Amino acid sequence: MTDAIHGILTLVSSQAIEEDIVDFFLDNEHAHGFTSLHVRGHTSEHAGMSLIEQVTGRQQQVQFQVHVSEPQAREICTSLGERFAGAGIVYWFSETSLHGRID
Repeated sequence: MTDAIHGILTLVSSQAIEEDIVDFFLDNEHAHGFTSLHVRGHTSEHAGMSLIEQVTGRQQQVQFQVHVSEPQAREICTSLGERFAGAGIVYWFSETSLHGRID
């Protein structure tokens, strides 16, 4: 049996649910540490955007990254889907070939 693929699960959400997602990750058994940062999402789709965001074509969002196995990423996405249904969270999983900690 081969080892599970590991990678970076990246999530992008509205800033309105940032604290709820932080709490989700702090309580999640698979997220032993994660990164969050404020980003600007660029789109021509205006649903859910303020007038200023519609004019500029970008929306203030928050991005989360966590290093997990692929099965853990799927489980996290399923749990997020149940807890934040309809929130429009975007996600992707990128395999990593090298990871570790330099002490």
